[in-house]
Amino acid sequence: MKVIKKDEIKQTGRAVIVYSEPGEGKTTSILQSAPDPIFYIQAEPRNIKPALDAADRPDLDIEVGVAENFEELKKFLSNQENFERFNTIVVDSFSHLMNISLSKEIEDQAFEARSKEEQKKKPLVSQAKLSMEGYGGLASQMFRVTELICKLAAAGKYIIVTARLIENPKWDRALQAAPALKGREFSANMAGFFDLIGLVTKRVNKEGSVVYPPYVRFESPDDTFMAKFTGIGPKEGPLLFDKIFKVGS
Repeated sequence: MKVIKKDEIKQTGRAVIVYSEPGEGKTTSILQSAPDPIFYIQAEPRNIKPALDAADRPDLDIEVGVAENFEELKKFLSNQENFERFNTIVVDSFSHLMNISLSKEIEDQAFEARSKEEQKKKPLVSQAKLSMEGYGGLASQMFRVTELICKLAAAGKYIIVTARLIENPKWDRALQAAPALKGREFSANMAGFFDLIGLVTKRVNKEGSVVYPPYVRFESPDDTFMAKFTGIGPKEGPLLFDKIFKVGS
């Protein structure tokens, strides 16, 4: 066991996951306020140019990575040299990465492993159905990727992960809102990896108009939504990552 003395403990980065309904402004807020250079891992098959335009940050230093498959993503994340020049690493979004991309890869592998006769029986249904083994594999692979991301935070990087919102998740019906992530095992244990978990909501002015950036809350006083706050910084406020990370303070 490696023993680290108090005066040897160094300041590291932070890992945060923010979640909301689609279109609340998470991506634009990231591009507006996250410390650059930014490496943006695009998990969703959409163009981020509209968000870049809305961010109105012409001098932003950003590179975008799109992985062909999950193994390629893990391999890229495992090499910290790929991120040496970047201050912030973004994964947008965990919901798409887990619920669609990785889930489909596991479903396809399971389908291809079946006999030709089995494949002919309800092919559309059986090709898009996860077994208990599949759910276990889904959680295991997401734990691996999350651990790799958190190692980057330990190396001093700022990590921002986004997710969509789900109401009353199956793994904890007491919650009114939580990140939309498939299965029980990963969702129930995800909080241990992140320093901050925040619910993002619209911000409205006195005239009733939506204003940006949106609002984020990292603490749920009545435990109605999934949240987590550790360390220093605001427990709630506008979604401004330079303030959340206290860059330059």
